[in-house]
Amino acid sequence: MQPGGSMAVAGTRDGRADRGRAGGPAHGRTRPMIVWQPYAAALVTELAHAGVLAPGWRPPFEQVPRHVFVPEFFTDDDERVSADDAAQHDRWLASVYSDTSLTTQLMTAPGTDLTWPTSSSTRPSLMARMLGLLDVAGGHRVLEIGTGTGYNVALLSHRLGDTDVTSIDIDPALVETARERLAGLGYRPRLSAGDGAEGVVEHAPYDRIIATCGVPEIPLAWITQLTTGGLIVADVRGELGSSLVVARKSTPHSVAGRFLTSSGHFMWMRAKADNPLRNGGGFGAVYDFTEPKTGTTNIPLAAFDDEDFRFALQLAVPGLGAVGHAIRDGGEGIFLVTEDDTSWAEISPDTGNGSTVLYGGPRLLWPDVADTWHWWNGRGRPERSRFGLTAYDDGRQLIWLDREDQPIPRH
Repeated sequence: MQPGGSMAVAGTRDGRADRGRAGGPAHGRTRPMIVWQPYAAALVTELAHAGVLAPGWRPPFEQVPRHVFVPEFFTDDDERVSADDAAQHDRWLASVYSDTSLTTQLMTAPGTDLTWPTSSSTRPSLMARMLGLLDVAGGHRVLEIGTGTGYNVALLSHRLGDTDVTSIDIDPALVETARERLAGLGYRPRLSAGDGAEGVVEHAPYDRIIATCGVPEIPLAWITQLTTGGLIVADVRGELGSSLVVARKSTPHSVAGRFLTSSGHFMWMRAKADNPLRNGGGFGAVYDFTEPKTGTTNIPLAAFDDEDFRFALQLAVPGLGAVGHAIRDGGEGIFLVTEDDTSWAEISPDTGNGSTVLYGGPRLLWPDVADTWHWWNGRGRPERSRFGLTAYDDGRQLIWLDREDQPIPRH
């Protein structure tokens, strides 16, 4: 039978009636039952065919109702799609049980009318892949960074038991809503509101740490709160690229692992609950374009669209912003900026004698970029899976190519 939007009593993992509280108890009423199991079964079949369901993870994805944690979501055009709207019901339910990331919270940046997504329910295939990489077993204590809707916490609680699961989010409102939804399904993991970079020391140590938010490097608190032999699964990213990494704590003071070919592209771990911007500050920066330095280069502009070079570039030149494909006069070219010190560089198209480069700001951005290109190109243009990281609990971060004794030059 084709899954539809019909209503009926449906059971949870322990046989109790699922009251379908898609909006959680905060709505103050009980919605009719939603027949969601056929949708979940179809999604699990899709995940299994994609090869992302590791042993032990099929039952959680089949038996934990995602719709309870996503009573509404926002499209790319900021349209709200809600379970409360009868006209949208079928669309809402089908989307919730599709292999799609769904934005569940938007926030306006200070001093602007621009909105940023600040919470989402991650694409189930990515969640399944990361949970598989986590390599959990019974008795493992897990810390999740980024509670969000609470759905991933529910999957972990179903698999391991809620007493072994801890989760933290910067947004207290998200934490409390997740707590209510989890409790409605019988799960009571340890939830905290606070800075995810600090972990949750009162429930440490952990055998596994999983981050469902993007980080530029592994925070030292995660290393100190992880048991020796434990694993961290995280999305280490910049503005130019993203890669999952599985880092093992092989010594008492460090974790190490390789970058994977899989991207996370998670929302950044934020500094403040009431600010959607990563650093908790204001929007926009002022760049000084007067008296720029000049140069020429034979680096092809197409290199800045190569995913492997972009990944190497953000590792070697931390703080780079997104690549722009137009220069200041509106013409074709490449425009680069740093987000930490307002340095900039622009590269015009090659007219036959090389490309013209203009650059300025507090640091010599262009020489750093050019050095990275020549280093990467001279080593056969290595793909990102050849790179790895070693992070120490004193804050040091080593990025290497192939082996730890081959660190890459960082600027």
